[in-house]
Amino acid sequence: MKGRGPKISPEAMKKLMVIGEKQGSILLCDLAREIGLSDEDTLALLKEVFPGGRGIDIRKQQDQLVVNIDGSALQYMLPLSPSEWLSLHQVLGHLNVPTLIKNPALDSLKKKVMENGPIKAVMELLNYLEVWDLQLNDEQQDFVSILDKAVLQKSVVSIKTIHEKMYQAFPCRIIHLEGRLSMIAEDVNDHCLLVVPVNELVYVSNVDTTSRSRVSSFEIEEFIVAIRAMSEKETRLILKIHDPQFLNLFPDHQFLGKPCMVTNPNGDLIWAAYVEPCEDLFEWLISLKSNVEILDPIKFKEEYLTYCEEKLRKVA
Repeated sequence: MKGRGPKISPEAMKKLMVIGEKQGSILLCDLAREIGLSDEDTLALLKEVFPGGRGIDIRKQQDQLVVNIDGSALQYMLPLSPSEWLSLHQVLGHLNVPTLIKNPALDSLKKKVMENGPIKAVMELLNYLEVWDLQLNDEQQDFVSILDKAVLQKSVVSIKTIHEKMYQAFPCRIIHLEGRLSMIAEDVNDHCLLVVPVNELVYVSNVDTTSRSRVSSFEIEEFIVAIRAMSEKETRLILKIHDPQFLNLFPDHQFLGKPCMVTNPNGDLIWAAYVEPCEDLFEWLISLKSNVEILDPIKFKEEYLTYCEEKLRKVA
């Protein structure tokens, strides 16, 4: 039927793949035997595969034809857009190991896409955009100061978001949640808990009211734990801290789930809590300098070291 394109047999594909993997010199008769064609048909195929002779050199040596093949001449550059690079990256990223083992070409393609310059540039750009999107401007930092005071005083604030939503609420906690600094608050009207990212706030002001908060500290903690459980970003961090009496053991704007602190016989503090890895948490660890040692988990330690290396690279 028209519109479906030419059908290529598995045997033809195999012949093309064999030629494309070649690099260097090989006797024509040996190549013909490998792809299952006569010498004459192999020559004709080579002329089709390498139009104009680019990537191939055929010479006669001691009554035998020698073919010098540059397989890279069959490599193609695809003009992919960033979204197409990301789509290809995602498709290949979902391939499981058995599939890759059975198909070496797919395995090779995955490695090339993951290591190729364009996808690295796209991923780095996305990281920059994400960091930029999470950063707070001066006005939003002022909002955080107002909200922090409201949390301590258990007072009400009026807020407006970029989505034109208005609330009057009791700020309960200002913490990093799902990758963003957010306000956990109790709505004044229905006393339900809500989450508002600070970088979505456009207006915050204090409100005089006789209303009283009804939500308990336990309910707030359970609410945060439930949200973190859904996002699967929470991890149990275990630290060894030297000279704890001189250090800040409670990082700002962090929710520490089920915290535990035990002093060992050497006077070191074993510090443990469920946390959400983020830049501010890494900065807190940096502030502890050589007084802190990450015991577990290994993945968090690797992320922290990567963050430190990237920070040093930017400074340099």
